[in-house]
Amino acid sequence: MHRRHVVVTLTALAFWGTAQAQMFKEPALEAMLTSSRYAELEKTATVRVAVRPDDAQAVLALAVLSMRGSGNASEDALRRKAAIAQADACLQRQPDAAVCHYALGVVLGVQAMSEGMFKAAGSVGRVKEALTQAVALDGQWYPARSALTEFYLLAPGVMGGSTSKAKELARGAANAEQSRALEARLLIDAEKFDAALTALAQVHPGSDRVLADDVAGWTYAAGMSLLNEGQPERARAAFERQVRERPDDPTGLWGLARVQAESGAHAEALKLYARIAPLPGAEVFPLDYRIGISLQALGQKDAARAALSRFVGAGKGSKKALDDAKARLDKLAA
Repeated sequence: MHRRHVVVTLTALAFWGTAQAQMFKEPALEAMLTSSRYAELEKTATVRVAVRPDDAQAVLALAVLSMRGSGNASEDALRRKAAIAQADACLQRQPDAAVCHYALGVVLGVQAMSEGMFKAAGSVGRVKEALTQAVALDGQWYPARSALTEFYLLAPGVMGGSTSKAKELARGAANAEQSRALEARLLIDAEKFDAALTALAQVHPGSDRVLADDVAGWTYAAGMSLLNEGQPERARAAFERQVRERPDDPTGLWGLARVQAESGAHAEALKLYARIAPLPGAEVFPLDYRIGISLQALGQKDAARAALSRFVGAGKGSKKALDDAKARLDKLAA
């Protein structure tokens, strides 16, 4: 259960940023990303790739954008497949482009997982090869090292997974802060969630954006694992720190809202859900479902019915959540 949760979390949150605080070598592309000008970044990169398929920075941009997710599974799959084809085209002309190997590996990995374990098993060798090549070609580039570490931890041993190789990657990182973060990721893999949260709190990313994003994503994964074990209070401090340090990051707000709800503080949870709704990335969370649960707990039946109806009508949640929402609606109608 924990491993699956980590996969979902990293699918949504990982592969953003880079060592030395930049995803892109080109300041103009980096500025579009950091200021959330995603439509402008996509238009710029699309035009460039059409002119020159081996424009590695543009290929990387489209790969990064394909990882964001829109909440529409079919649309997201098409974007990922296009990014995979673009990375392949780049590598045909420029086989030593580390960023194109990286783009291929991470997007192919997420696409394969979205299509089920059988598809993932068939693609795992190619994912491993692409990420290994990215690290070999540019060992100082943190996104590739982080992604390959994830591969070794998430893939079963018979498919190339290896905790010992993940440890080697952690030790070989460009600086001590990156090593600490990757070692904390190993603690999550070992289901030592409290220890992981303690270690992550001691990482100081500075201006290193990918490291900061990894720390946030792994803090979320460890905290949600504790919450799913029925231990929300053990995750509270970590989520409160995330909200203070990254007030516009929906993951920390979501984690803290879930802690509040699990602790019975539904009114406080609703305030946090309201803060999440307008933020970029909010679409990956089942907000209406959780809002409905909290409203129902507070006895606000009409409002709860409206929220749960929106969630069921959208049809984007997990089967378990959709089934539960329908059962709650039946109860509210009784």
